[in-house]
Amino acid sequence: MPGGELINVGSVVKPAMNRRRFIAGLSAVVGGGSMLSIIQACGGDVTRAVTALKLTGTLRGTVVDMDGHPQSVGRVYLLAKNGLNSGVFADVDAGGRYDFGPVAAGEYLVRFWGDNLGTVPEPFPNPVRVSVMADETTTVPFQITIGSRDGLYHDIFAGDFFFQGQPSGEPNGTVVAKLGTVICWYNVGEVVHSVTGGPWGDSGPIGLDGNFNWASDRVGTFPYRCRYHGTQMIATVQIIP
Repeated sequence: MPGGELINVGSVVKPAMNRRRFIAGLSAVVGGGSMLSIIQACGGDVTRAVTALKLTGTLRGTVVDMDGHPQSVGRVYLLAKNGLNSGVFADVDAGGRYDFGPVAAGEYLVRFWGDNLGTVPEPFPNPVRVSVMADETTTVPFQITIGSRDGLYHDIFAGDFFFQGQPSGEPNGTVVAKLGTVICWYNVGEVVHSVTGGPWGDSGPIGLDGNFNWASDRVGTFPYRCRYHGTQMIATVQIIP
């Protein structure tokens, strides 16, 4: 057959892909045709390709103050379901909006980070658990107070199965903070964790979305662990003058 050799696929004989057939398929798309023409021309699995194309949704939201006014501060991080922060974020724009664009369908945590410009106050959740559905838009609004919390704070996530300083620490790494800083551990996982060791002793069990705080009162390097997952969750807090 002119234009390419024949490929026998089951009982169907198809011409192999060559440059002419690829350009023909591409022209069909440019001229208002479907991407299916390229998939079919390539001899690909149409069902599998179409399914893969649909497995994304859109994730976006807003950031407003307690009076509902848009705030252009901070950034929003996209975390894995177990709470791991891999550094994927969207900055909040001048209109108080953020947009991650296409996101693979699945379960996530979304966390607002305002540094010293804004904070999500209790009892509002932060991070927020979300489900991104294929071909749908998921909207996550955040309501914040402007300005920093009183004093110095450093947040650490206890996830499944790691400790991670926020917003960009290494899992099971060392968090360095100044004397007097309040260290705040948050359970963002799906099982019970603890913060065991250091001058604070033991936090006791920390359930889902629970937290434990320690106001650092001495200088030193303090290793700690989760007493339920002590071989996986081992980290360090270093307090400096």
